[in-house]
Amino acid sequence: MIIVMKNPDRRTQRTRTRLQQALIELILEKGYDAISIRDITERAHVGYATYFRHYDSKEALLADAFEQSTASLKLLLHSLGESSPEVEGRLIFEHVEANHDLYSIFLRSSGAQALVDHVEREAVKELVMRYARYTTAIPAAILANHMVASIIALIKWWLRNDMPFSPEQMGKIYARLIVNPVEKLALPPNAYQPQSKRIEGGPAPIPMKNANADEHRQN
Repeated sequence: MIIVMKNPDRRTQRTRTRLQQALIELILEKGYDAISIRDITERAHVGYATYFRHYDSKEALLADAFEQSTASLKLLLHSLGESSPEVEGRLIFEHVEANHDLYSIFLRSSGAQALVDHVEREAVKELVMRYARYTTAIPAAILANHMVASIIALIKWWLRNDMPFSPEQMGKIYARLIVNPVEKLALPPNAYQPQSKRIEGGPAPIPMKNANADEHRQN
């Protein structure tokens, strides 16, 4: 059972933040399975007994870090209201970029897979409720699962390739590749109105973040 204290005060939050940062650093250095709780407390300069006043296990610490990060992203996206897919995508990738180490761990660590699976299931549920209002040839559950899995796969690709495109560019890719095609299938013709700007002759190509990439390839 994972136990995490709710609604922490500032002092508690500072301690948690130090423990979470220590965990991230150690996972990047040694891997999740090789880390002990004592390793974490020594790196964070927190007493061993103090650790158990906050978390009952290493898994609980990782879960708290993950839940705080995804909760802040969820609040950010909900605050947007009816924004364009490009803006939504840009904010997602800005958030991932700002928390690069954390998301790299979540998407590659065996200890985090259960947390990723949980977030994926919750996101699918939300989209199913959205798409279930419409009758389409493809069931809402399949559309929702496809969209969530595609977003996670796109984030994984971006991180594994050292983020070669900016968050703004990834927002455009997110809209063109995932959101617009799925919503075109999910929504009836009179309800589907892609908010992304159309460019005459088709969308413009998305350049690499490194403007000198072509020069290097030619040389």
